[in-house]
This record gives sequence, structure tokens and C-alpha cells, in this order.
Amino acid sequence: MKSWVLALLAMTACTTADPGPDDSELAALDAWATAADGKSDLPATWSELVTWLRQVYREDMSAIWNNQEHPPTAAKALERIRGLVSQAGVDPTRAKFRVTVQRLTAELIDHSEVDIALPGGKVIRLVGDPKGAGAFVDGAVFEETVGPRLCLTWPELETAVTAAYVRGNYAVDFVCHNVTERVLRSLSIGSAPYARQFRTYAAARWVWGPITPSFSSQDPARWPQSRSCD
Repeated sequence: MKSWVLALLAMTACTTADPGPDDSELAALDAWATAADGKSDLPATWSELVTWLRQVYREDMSAIWNNQEHPPTAAKALERIRGLVSQAGVDPTRAKFRVTVQRLTAELIDHSEVDIALPGGKVIRLVGDPKGAGAFVDGAVFEETVGPRLCLTWPELETAVTAAYVRGNYAVDFVCHNVTERVLRSLSIGSAPYARQFRTYAAARWVWGPITPSFSSQDPARWPQSRSCD
């Protein structure tokens, strides 16, 4: 992918309600493209680029290993989370849950997810993955933390978990970044403080959506979820 492909991205944006990638997003994509040029034969047209990105995400980006528990619906996930919190001796309705956006750095593309640390040591990973979209139960926060940390009440946790369950097929209807974006938008959190730290976050927006701005504040100081968990 060359700089002219980024220009094509911007041209495509003119047909939507979105004003297009900002300068920092374009710079990040350009840097990623420059780094990738020597590592693979990248597509020369927009349609080939879309096909290539979908193929890479579908075949190479599963971030769920060891058959982690994956409740099939948001309702089942919330029931499971409530049970885990209660087993730890905590009232879910009175708890504050530590939440972070996590990154796994791959050779050409980065994985993103939203992780919720539960009392008792379990972690709920909100992921868009080839094994499905939604909540996965794990024992540790995944990989590298990026962006501001958040603190959710139980109603906010319910909102986030529900937003993570996307219908459809991975790399056809959604990828990891789109699920991360859906969760942040559901909480009225601006994604830019996170998105700029992922090499392919902006590209995923243009291939899979959403292609409309959220109009959420980008200032963490204005997010109620920036409250302290201490």
C-alpha cells in the first residue's frame, strides 16, 4: 500500500458522511505502509487491498487460544460475569470494574480488544475474533495496554458487553478493531486516543465500518468512565 492508496481512501470518504481520516491517521497508515513495503507484495488497487486485508484478518489474526470459554450471547456472558463477581464476594451492582484497551502487535497488522478485570482474578476479553465476537473468559489481561484506563459501573459493563456481540462473520462483517470501536462508542467514549496507537485501526474503519463519526469527546477528562477505581 502506497501513499496514493491513502489518497484513494480519502477520496472514497467524500461519498460518505465521514470527513475522512485526520492527518495523524493518514500519517500512521503511511508509516505502516512504508514499513510493510519490504515485507510483502501489497495490492495495487483498492479492491485488491480490501480483499488482501480481509484475507489477512481472517486467516492470521485469531487472538483466542486454549479454547477459552465464549458465552454464545451477551445475556449468557453477563450471567457468567455476574456469577464470577459474586463468587469473589463482591456485589456486582456496587463494584467498579477496571477496563483497558489492549494491543497485540503483529508483523503487518495490530489486534485490539477491550479487557475487563474482575474481582477474583478473571479477565473478560471483549473481542472480534474468527472464533466469534463478544466476551471470552481469560485469566490475565492481554498483551500491551494502550490509551487511558477506564472504570465501569455494572450498567456500563452491561452496555459494553452487549455492544461486543456483533452478528455476522469475521472479516466479512467485522474485525477486532470494529468490535473495539463499537464498545467505545456504546460508552460515548471517543476512540481517537486509542485508535492512533493501532497501525490498521483506521483502515479497518474504511473496509468494515463504521464510516460515520461518533461525535464523542476525545478528551478523557470529560468521560465519566475516567473515574478512579481506587
